[in-house]
Amino acid sequence: MLLTDYIDSVYGTTRGNRARFLKDNPDILPQELSRWLKAGLKIRPETGEIYKPVSRRVRIPSAVAAGAGVFLSDDLRERVASLATAQNVTTDAMLNALVEREELCRKLSLQAGSDAAVPEQQIAGIVSRYFSALSERSETVAWHRVLEGLVRELTESGLLSFHTGNVAESRRLNIPRTAYYWYGGFVAKRVAMMLGCYDIYLWNEMRRPDSDVVFVGDARNVVACYFICQQMCRLLKAVRLNWRKQQGTWGSRAALDEAAHRYTQRLAGGDNG
Repeated sequence: MLLTDYIDSVYGTTRGNRARFLKDNPDILPQELSRWLKAGLKIRPETGEIYKPVSRRVRIPSAVAAGAGVFLSDDLRERVASLATAQNVTTDAMLNALVEREELCRKLSLQAGSDAAVPEQQIAGIVSRYFSALSERSETVAWHRVLEGLVRELTESGLLSFHTGNVAESRRLNIPRTAYYWYGGFVAKRVAMMLGCYDIYLWNEMRRPDSDVVFVGDARNVVACYFICQQMCRLLKAVRLNWRKQQGTWGSRAALDEAAHRYTQRLAGGDNG
């Protein structure tokens, strides 16, 4: 880095910047500094060494220098500037982004390395408490209110995370295949999306009447996904059976069953039909 660029970076470009530099380095004479600047001498900011043809060291004010980024070597500074130009941002913004990314990676690695057990029973208890307010006669707005309150409490209690390095798989959630086809698959996908996870459908043999779903994501989030999806599917089954009972005998059993499933499907999608 040129000595003149160093002085401009650390002491500013306004009049008097060289005087401030000399004040911090009383062993350097003004005429020496003038000769060095005219000769285009360079400085290693990380060490404070002025090199070729002289070998002198200067005092680097750490607070100002760190803010100006002068501790970077010439090569590294050029690489950062090149990255910043490619992204159409300032060098400071690029450095801040890199530091924030490294801090986040460090935080996530610490999370992943912790041996803290996932509080399954606590999550299950909170989920059950919220869903106890719903019944097969609840309207869509009540479902929305319960889910909003549930996610808020889980988040505020530190039982959900949206930045994680600790990826896990939930237990298998068993859903009857017909229910999965009509509404269970939709519920599993939406719950997973809501909590930043993936839902994975596990194919079973055609002769088996069940489907299995697992959730993949943060270790705590997948537990919440499991219990929320389980409660929603149980409640939707109760909705289907209650609606089916109310219809009487206006059609064949197959027609009534399909109509009940369609009604439940519309409810799961947010429409009471």
